[in-house]
Amino acid sequence: MSSSIENHLSEVVRGLIINHDVTEFWLCEQGTFDCLSRLVMKELKKEFDNITLCLFPAYYPNNAKLDWMYDNDYDLMYPDEVAKAPPQVAILRRNEYIAKNADYIVCYINRKSGGAYRAVEIARKYDKKVINLAEYI
Repeated sequence: MSSSIENHLSEVVRGLIINHDVTEFWLCEQGTFDCLSRLVMKELKKEFDNITLCLFPAYYPNNAKLDWMYDNDYDLMYPDEVAKAPPQVAILRRNEYIAKNADYIVCYINRKSGGAYRAVEIARKYDKKVINLAEYI
């Protein structure tokens, strides 16, 4: 992922904080954009100490490789709808939960397939505001 994506993400999130009073951000743990988002949000938290970063894993983190999830910068979110999902659909359930319950979806989707694409389509059905950085870069 390029620095232009990182810069644009930072700009968009800063706008959500300043112009829309968004203070809680839900972050995922798996993909390249997820990793970039966590890095950007940790930097923005230094500037906006009133924001909350919520890490939203698809699987309960019980593996030593996932210890970083317990970083004090994150609140861990693991709702029943995700926890009770069979492992083969856990990511789908997590994405659906976020799509239905978040006010804004900030993403980078440049193809019309995959889990993130499906989640954004669900979010649009629920009239959520979707900001796809791929449309601007």
